[in-house]
Amino acid sequence: MKTGPFSDLRLRAGWGKQGNQAISPYASLITLCSGTNYVFGESPSTGVAPCQNPNPNLKWEETSSSNIALDYGFLNNRLLGSLEYYVKNTHDLLLIVNVPPPAVSATRLENVGSLRNTGVELSLDGEIISRPGLNWTAGFVFSHDKNKVLNLGPYSSLTTGDVSGQGQSGQRAEIVIPGQPLGTFYGPVYAGVNSAGQQLFHHYKVTRDANGNETSRVLLKDTTAVGGDDLVILGSANPTHILGFHSNTIWNKFDFSFLVNSAVGQKVFNNTALVYGTKSNAIQSQNFLASALNDGVGIKEPSIYSSKYIENGSFVRLQNITVGYSFTLPSFTGTSAKSARVSLSGDNLWISTPYTGYDPEAYTSADINGVSARGIDYLHYPKPRTITGGLRVTF
Repeated sequence: MKTGPFSDLRLRAGWGKQGNQAISPYASLITLCSGTNYVFGESPSTGVAPCQNPNPNLKWEETSSSNIALDYGFLNNRLLGSLEYYVKNTHDLLLIVNVPPPAVSATRLENVGSLRNTGVELSLDGEIISRPGLNWTAGFVFSHDKNKVLNLGPYSSLTTGDVSGQGQSGQRAEIVIPGQPLGTFYGPVYAGVNSAGQQLFHHYKVTRDANGNETSRVLLKDTTAVGGDDLVILGSANPTHILGFHSNTIWNKFDFSFLVNSAVGQKVFNNTALVYGTKSNAIQSQNFLASALNDGVGIKEPSIYSSKYIENGSFVRLQNITVGYSFTLPSFTGTSAKSARVSLSGDNLWISTPYTGYDPEAYTSADINGVSARGIDYLHYPKPRTITGGLRVTF
């Protein structure tokens, strides 16, 4: 189809459904786990104990998806690209939830709630210059993806993302709540320190309607003791958009290419800074970050999870640069080789980010409640910077 300057224009769409309503035959059985020791007389014996409750109503998650896309080309297909939009709905989510006693275990697997993912992706590749001895092609990919929890059935919210560190037992960094995406950070807002070096946090007055829904929130003061109403949404681990740009140039016998990736808008929980960014480590003969020397927090103050450790994780990364030279082998080499190419390539050469940790892309994904935590950086080694040389011979 040709319309105006377009040399190629195609519309494509798709839809589908995945899932299985069949109930697992194992769902009604109590799960037993090993590693439990019992003492009979004076001798310990290895045994098993219940570690998960049965659920006879358990079934598979179901997902339905649809998408529509436009593939286009113009200027005699020197510029090619696509624009795509998708929607994916998942219901009967498999989540691990708490159950009241006298159950054999504190949790069980249930089908709870629904989730929606939507997104748009745009790509464009073009032949910028094409003439004898010189060819330059370049392109980019842009994506904007969102996910939102639609409902959690009988549960108002669930927590996920264990916080690591001394004194953090039971502390969670993220909340799963209707209306917000997976990977939503939740906690108190850090407000500095008082004259005694104690950490301060925002304290709010919250009013609710008869159904318990929040109708207003007013900041009253800063406090050292955080209450339930002082916990707020601190940001999302999901980027607002992702952009990649690539280029490849061939000039006579030389070639040069590079790839740049970027992500914008995501937050990262710097769990490493929470653990090592406190002067109280010195009392226990442990290392701590130099930044703790000037934060005003008292030396006996514990580490407290808050917005202080939720950082901007946006970045622009030079993912790869490659330079190559192709040549024909001279006849006096006495080989059957026809041509060769030498190259030098560098990966992860440069990154620009406001994040104070090693790498904003390094994060944990521990599965809690059946939901993988996102954007939590704890003692993760950054991506290495590598330089690679190569020789390719064609026979």
